[in-house]
Amino acid sequence: MKKIILFAILIALSAQTIAQNEDRILEDEIIQVEEGKFTYDMSFAFKTMNVFRGLTPSKTPVLATQAGVKYGDFILGFYGGVNTNSAYQETDLILIYYRPKFNLRLDWYYNFTEGITNIPTASGFFDFNPETTRGLLDFMASFKLSNHFSLLSSTFLFGRDRPSLPEDDANDILLRRGEQRYTQYFNVTYSKKAGDYKIEAHIGYSFSWNDLSGPTFYSSKAGFNDIGVSLKRNLVDTDKITIPIKASMVVNPLSDNVYLVATIQLVDITRF
Repeated sequence: MKKIILFAILIALSAQTIAQNEDRILEDEIIQVEEGKFTYDMSFAFKTMNVFRGLTPSKTPVLATQAGVKYGDFILGFYGGVNTNSAYQETDLILIYYRPKFNLRLDWYYNFTEGITNIPTASGFFDFNPETTRGLLDFMASFKLSNHFSLLSSTFLFGRDRPSLPEDDANDILLRRGEQRYTQYFNVTYSKKAGDYKIEAHIGYSFSWNDLSGPTFYSSKAGFNDIGVSLKRNLVDTDKITIPIKASMVVNPLSDNVYLVATIQLVDITRF
């Protein structure tokens, strides 16, 4: 039996931009499986609010579910989230190539929420027209630098990471957008176990490859948009199920905002 990382969630989005996962699927919980074995699992979580890289999608509680299948070094996952007043709705498709020291992943985030973009009506999950889609393609690479430090790189390759054109705003034209910004986000995380607790601290910086000092998906300028610390422990921990709870504080220096979030995995990833 060998341990491999499989599943956890990460939701979020900006109330006026988009949503993505806050506890990325497949990056926290450990499942024991035989090498090369086909396996699958799912989980369900409750959050007091959403925070994604310093952005907030919903200030009301969120219900989130995720499921995935793994074979060999590849994982195919799905995520769905909705808040308690149905103002926020999201579905994501996730593909990961996993190795013990690093993984590569593609996420297709799709937000059905009205009012998050200048495009008034959601055009569908498989709309790949950059002028109209609410989707966003995120390419991520994660590296385990040591027992305590890890590095995440995220690049938005396609979709809604585009500004509206000033002349279109002035003339109330909804379907045209500016050039792709290719927003880049780097995150360094430190984690340590202390008794029954797991402590994590992270710092995230973002910029645009299209304009290194200009607007990004996360803010009107480059800078540190995501600094935080979290404390996690298991309320229930058995051979078949664990129920972890996590408290997080996130600071966005670019917007002068501070967020406090509590998350509980009501149905966590099982251990086979």
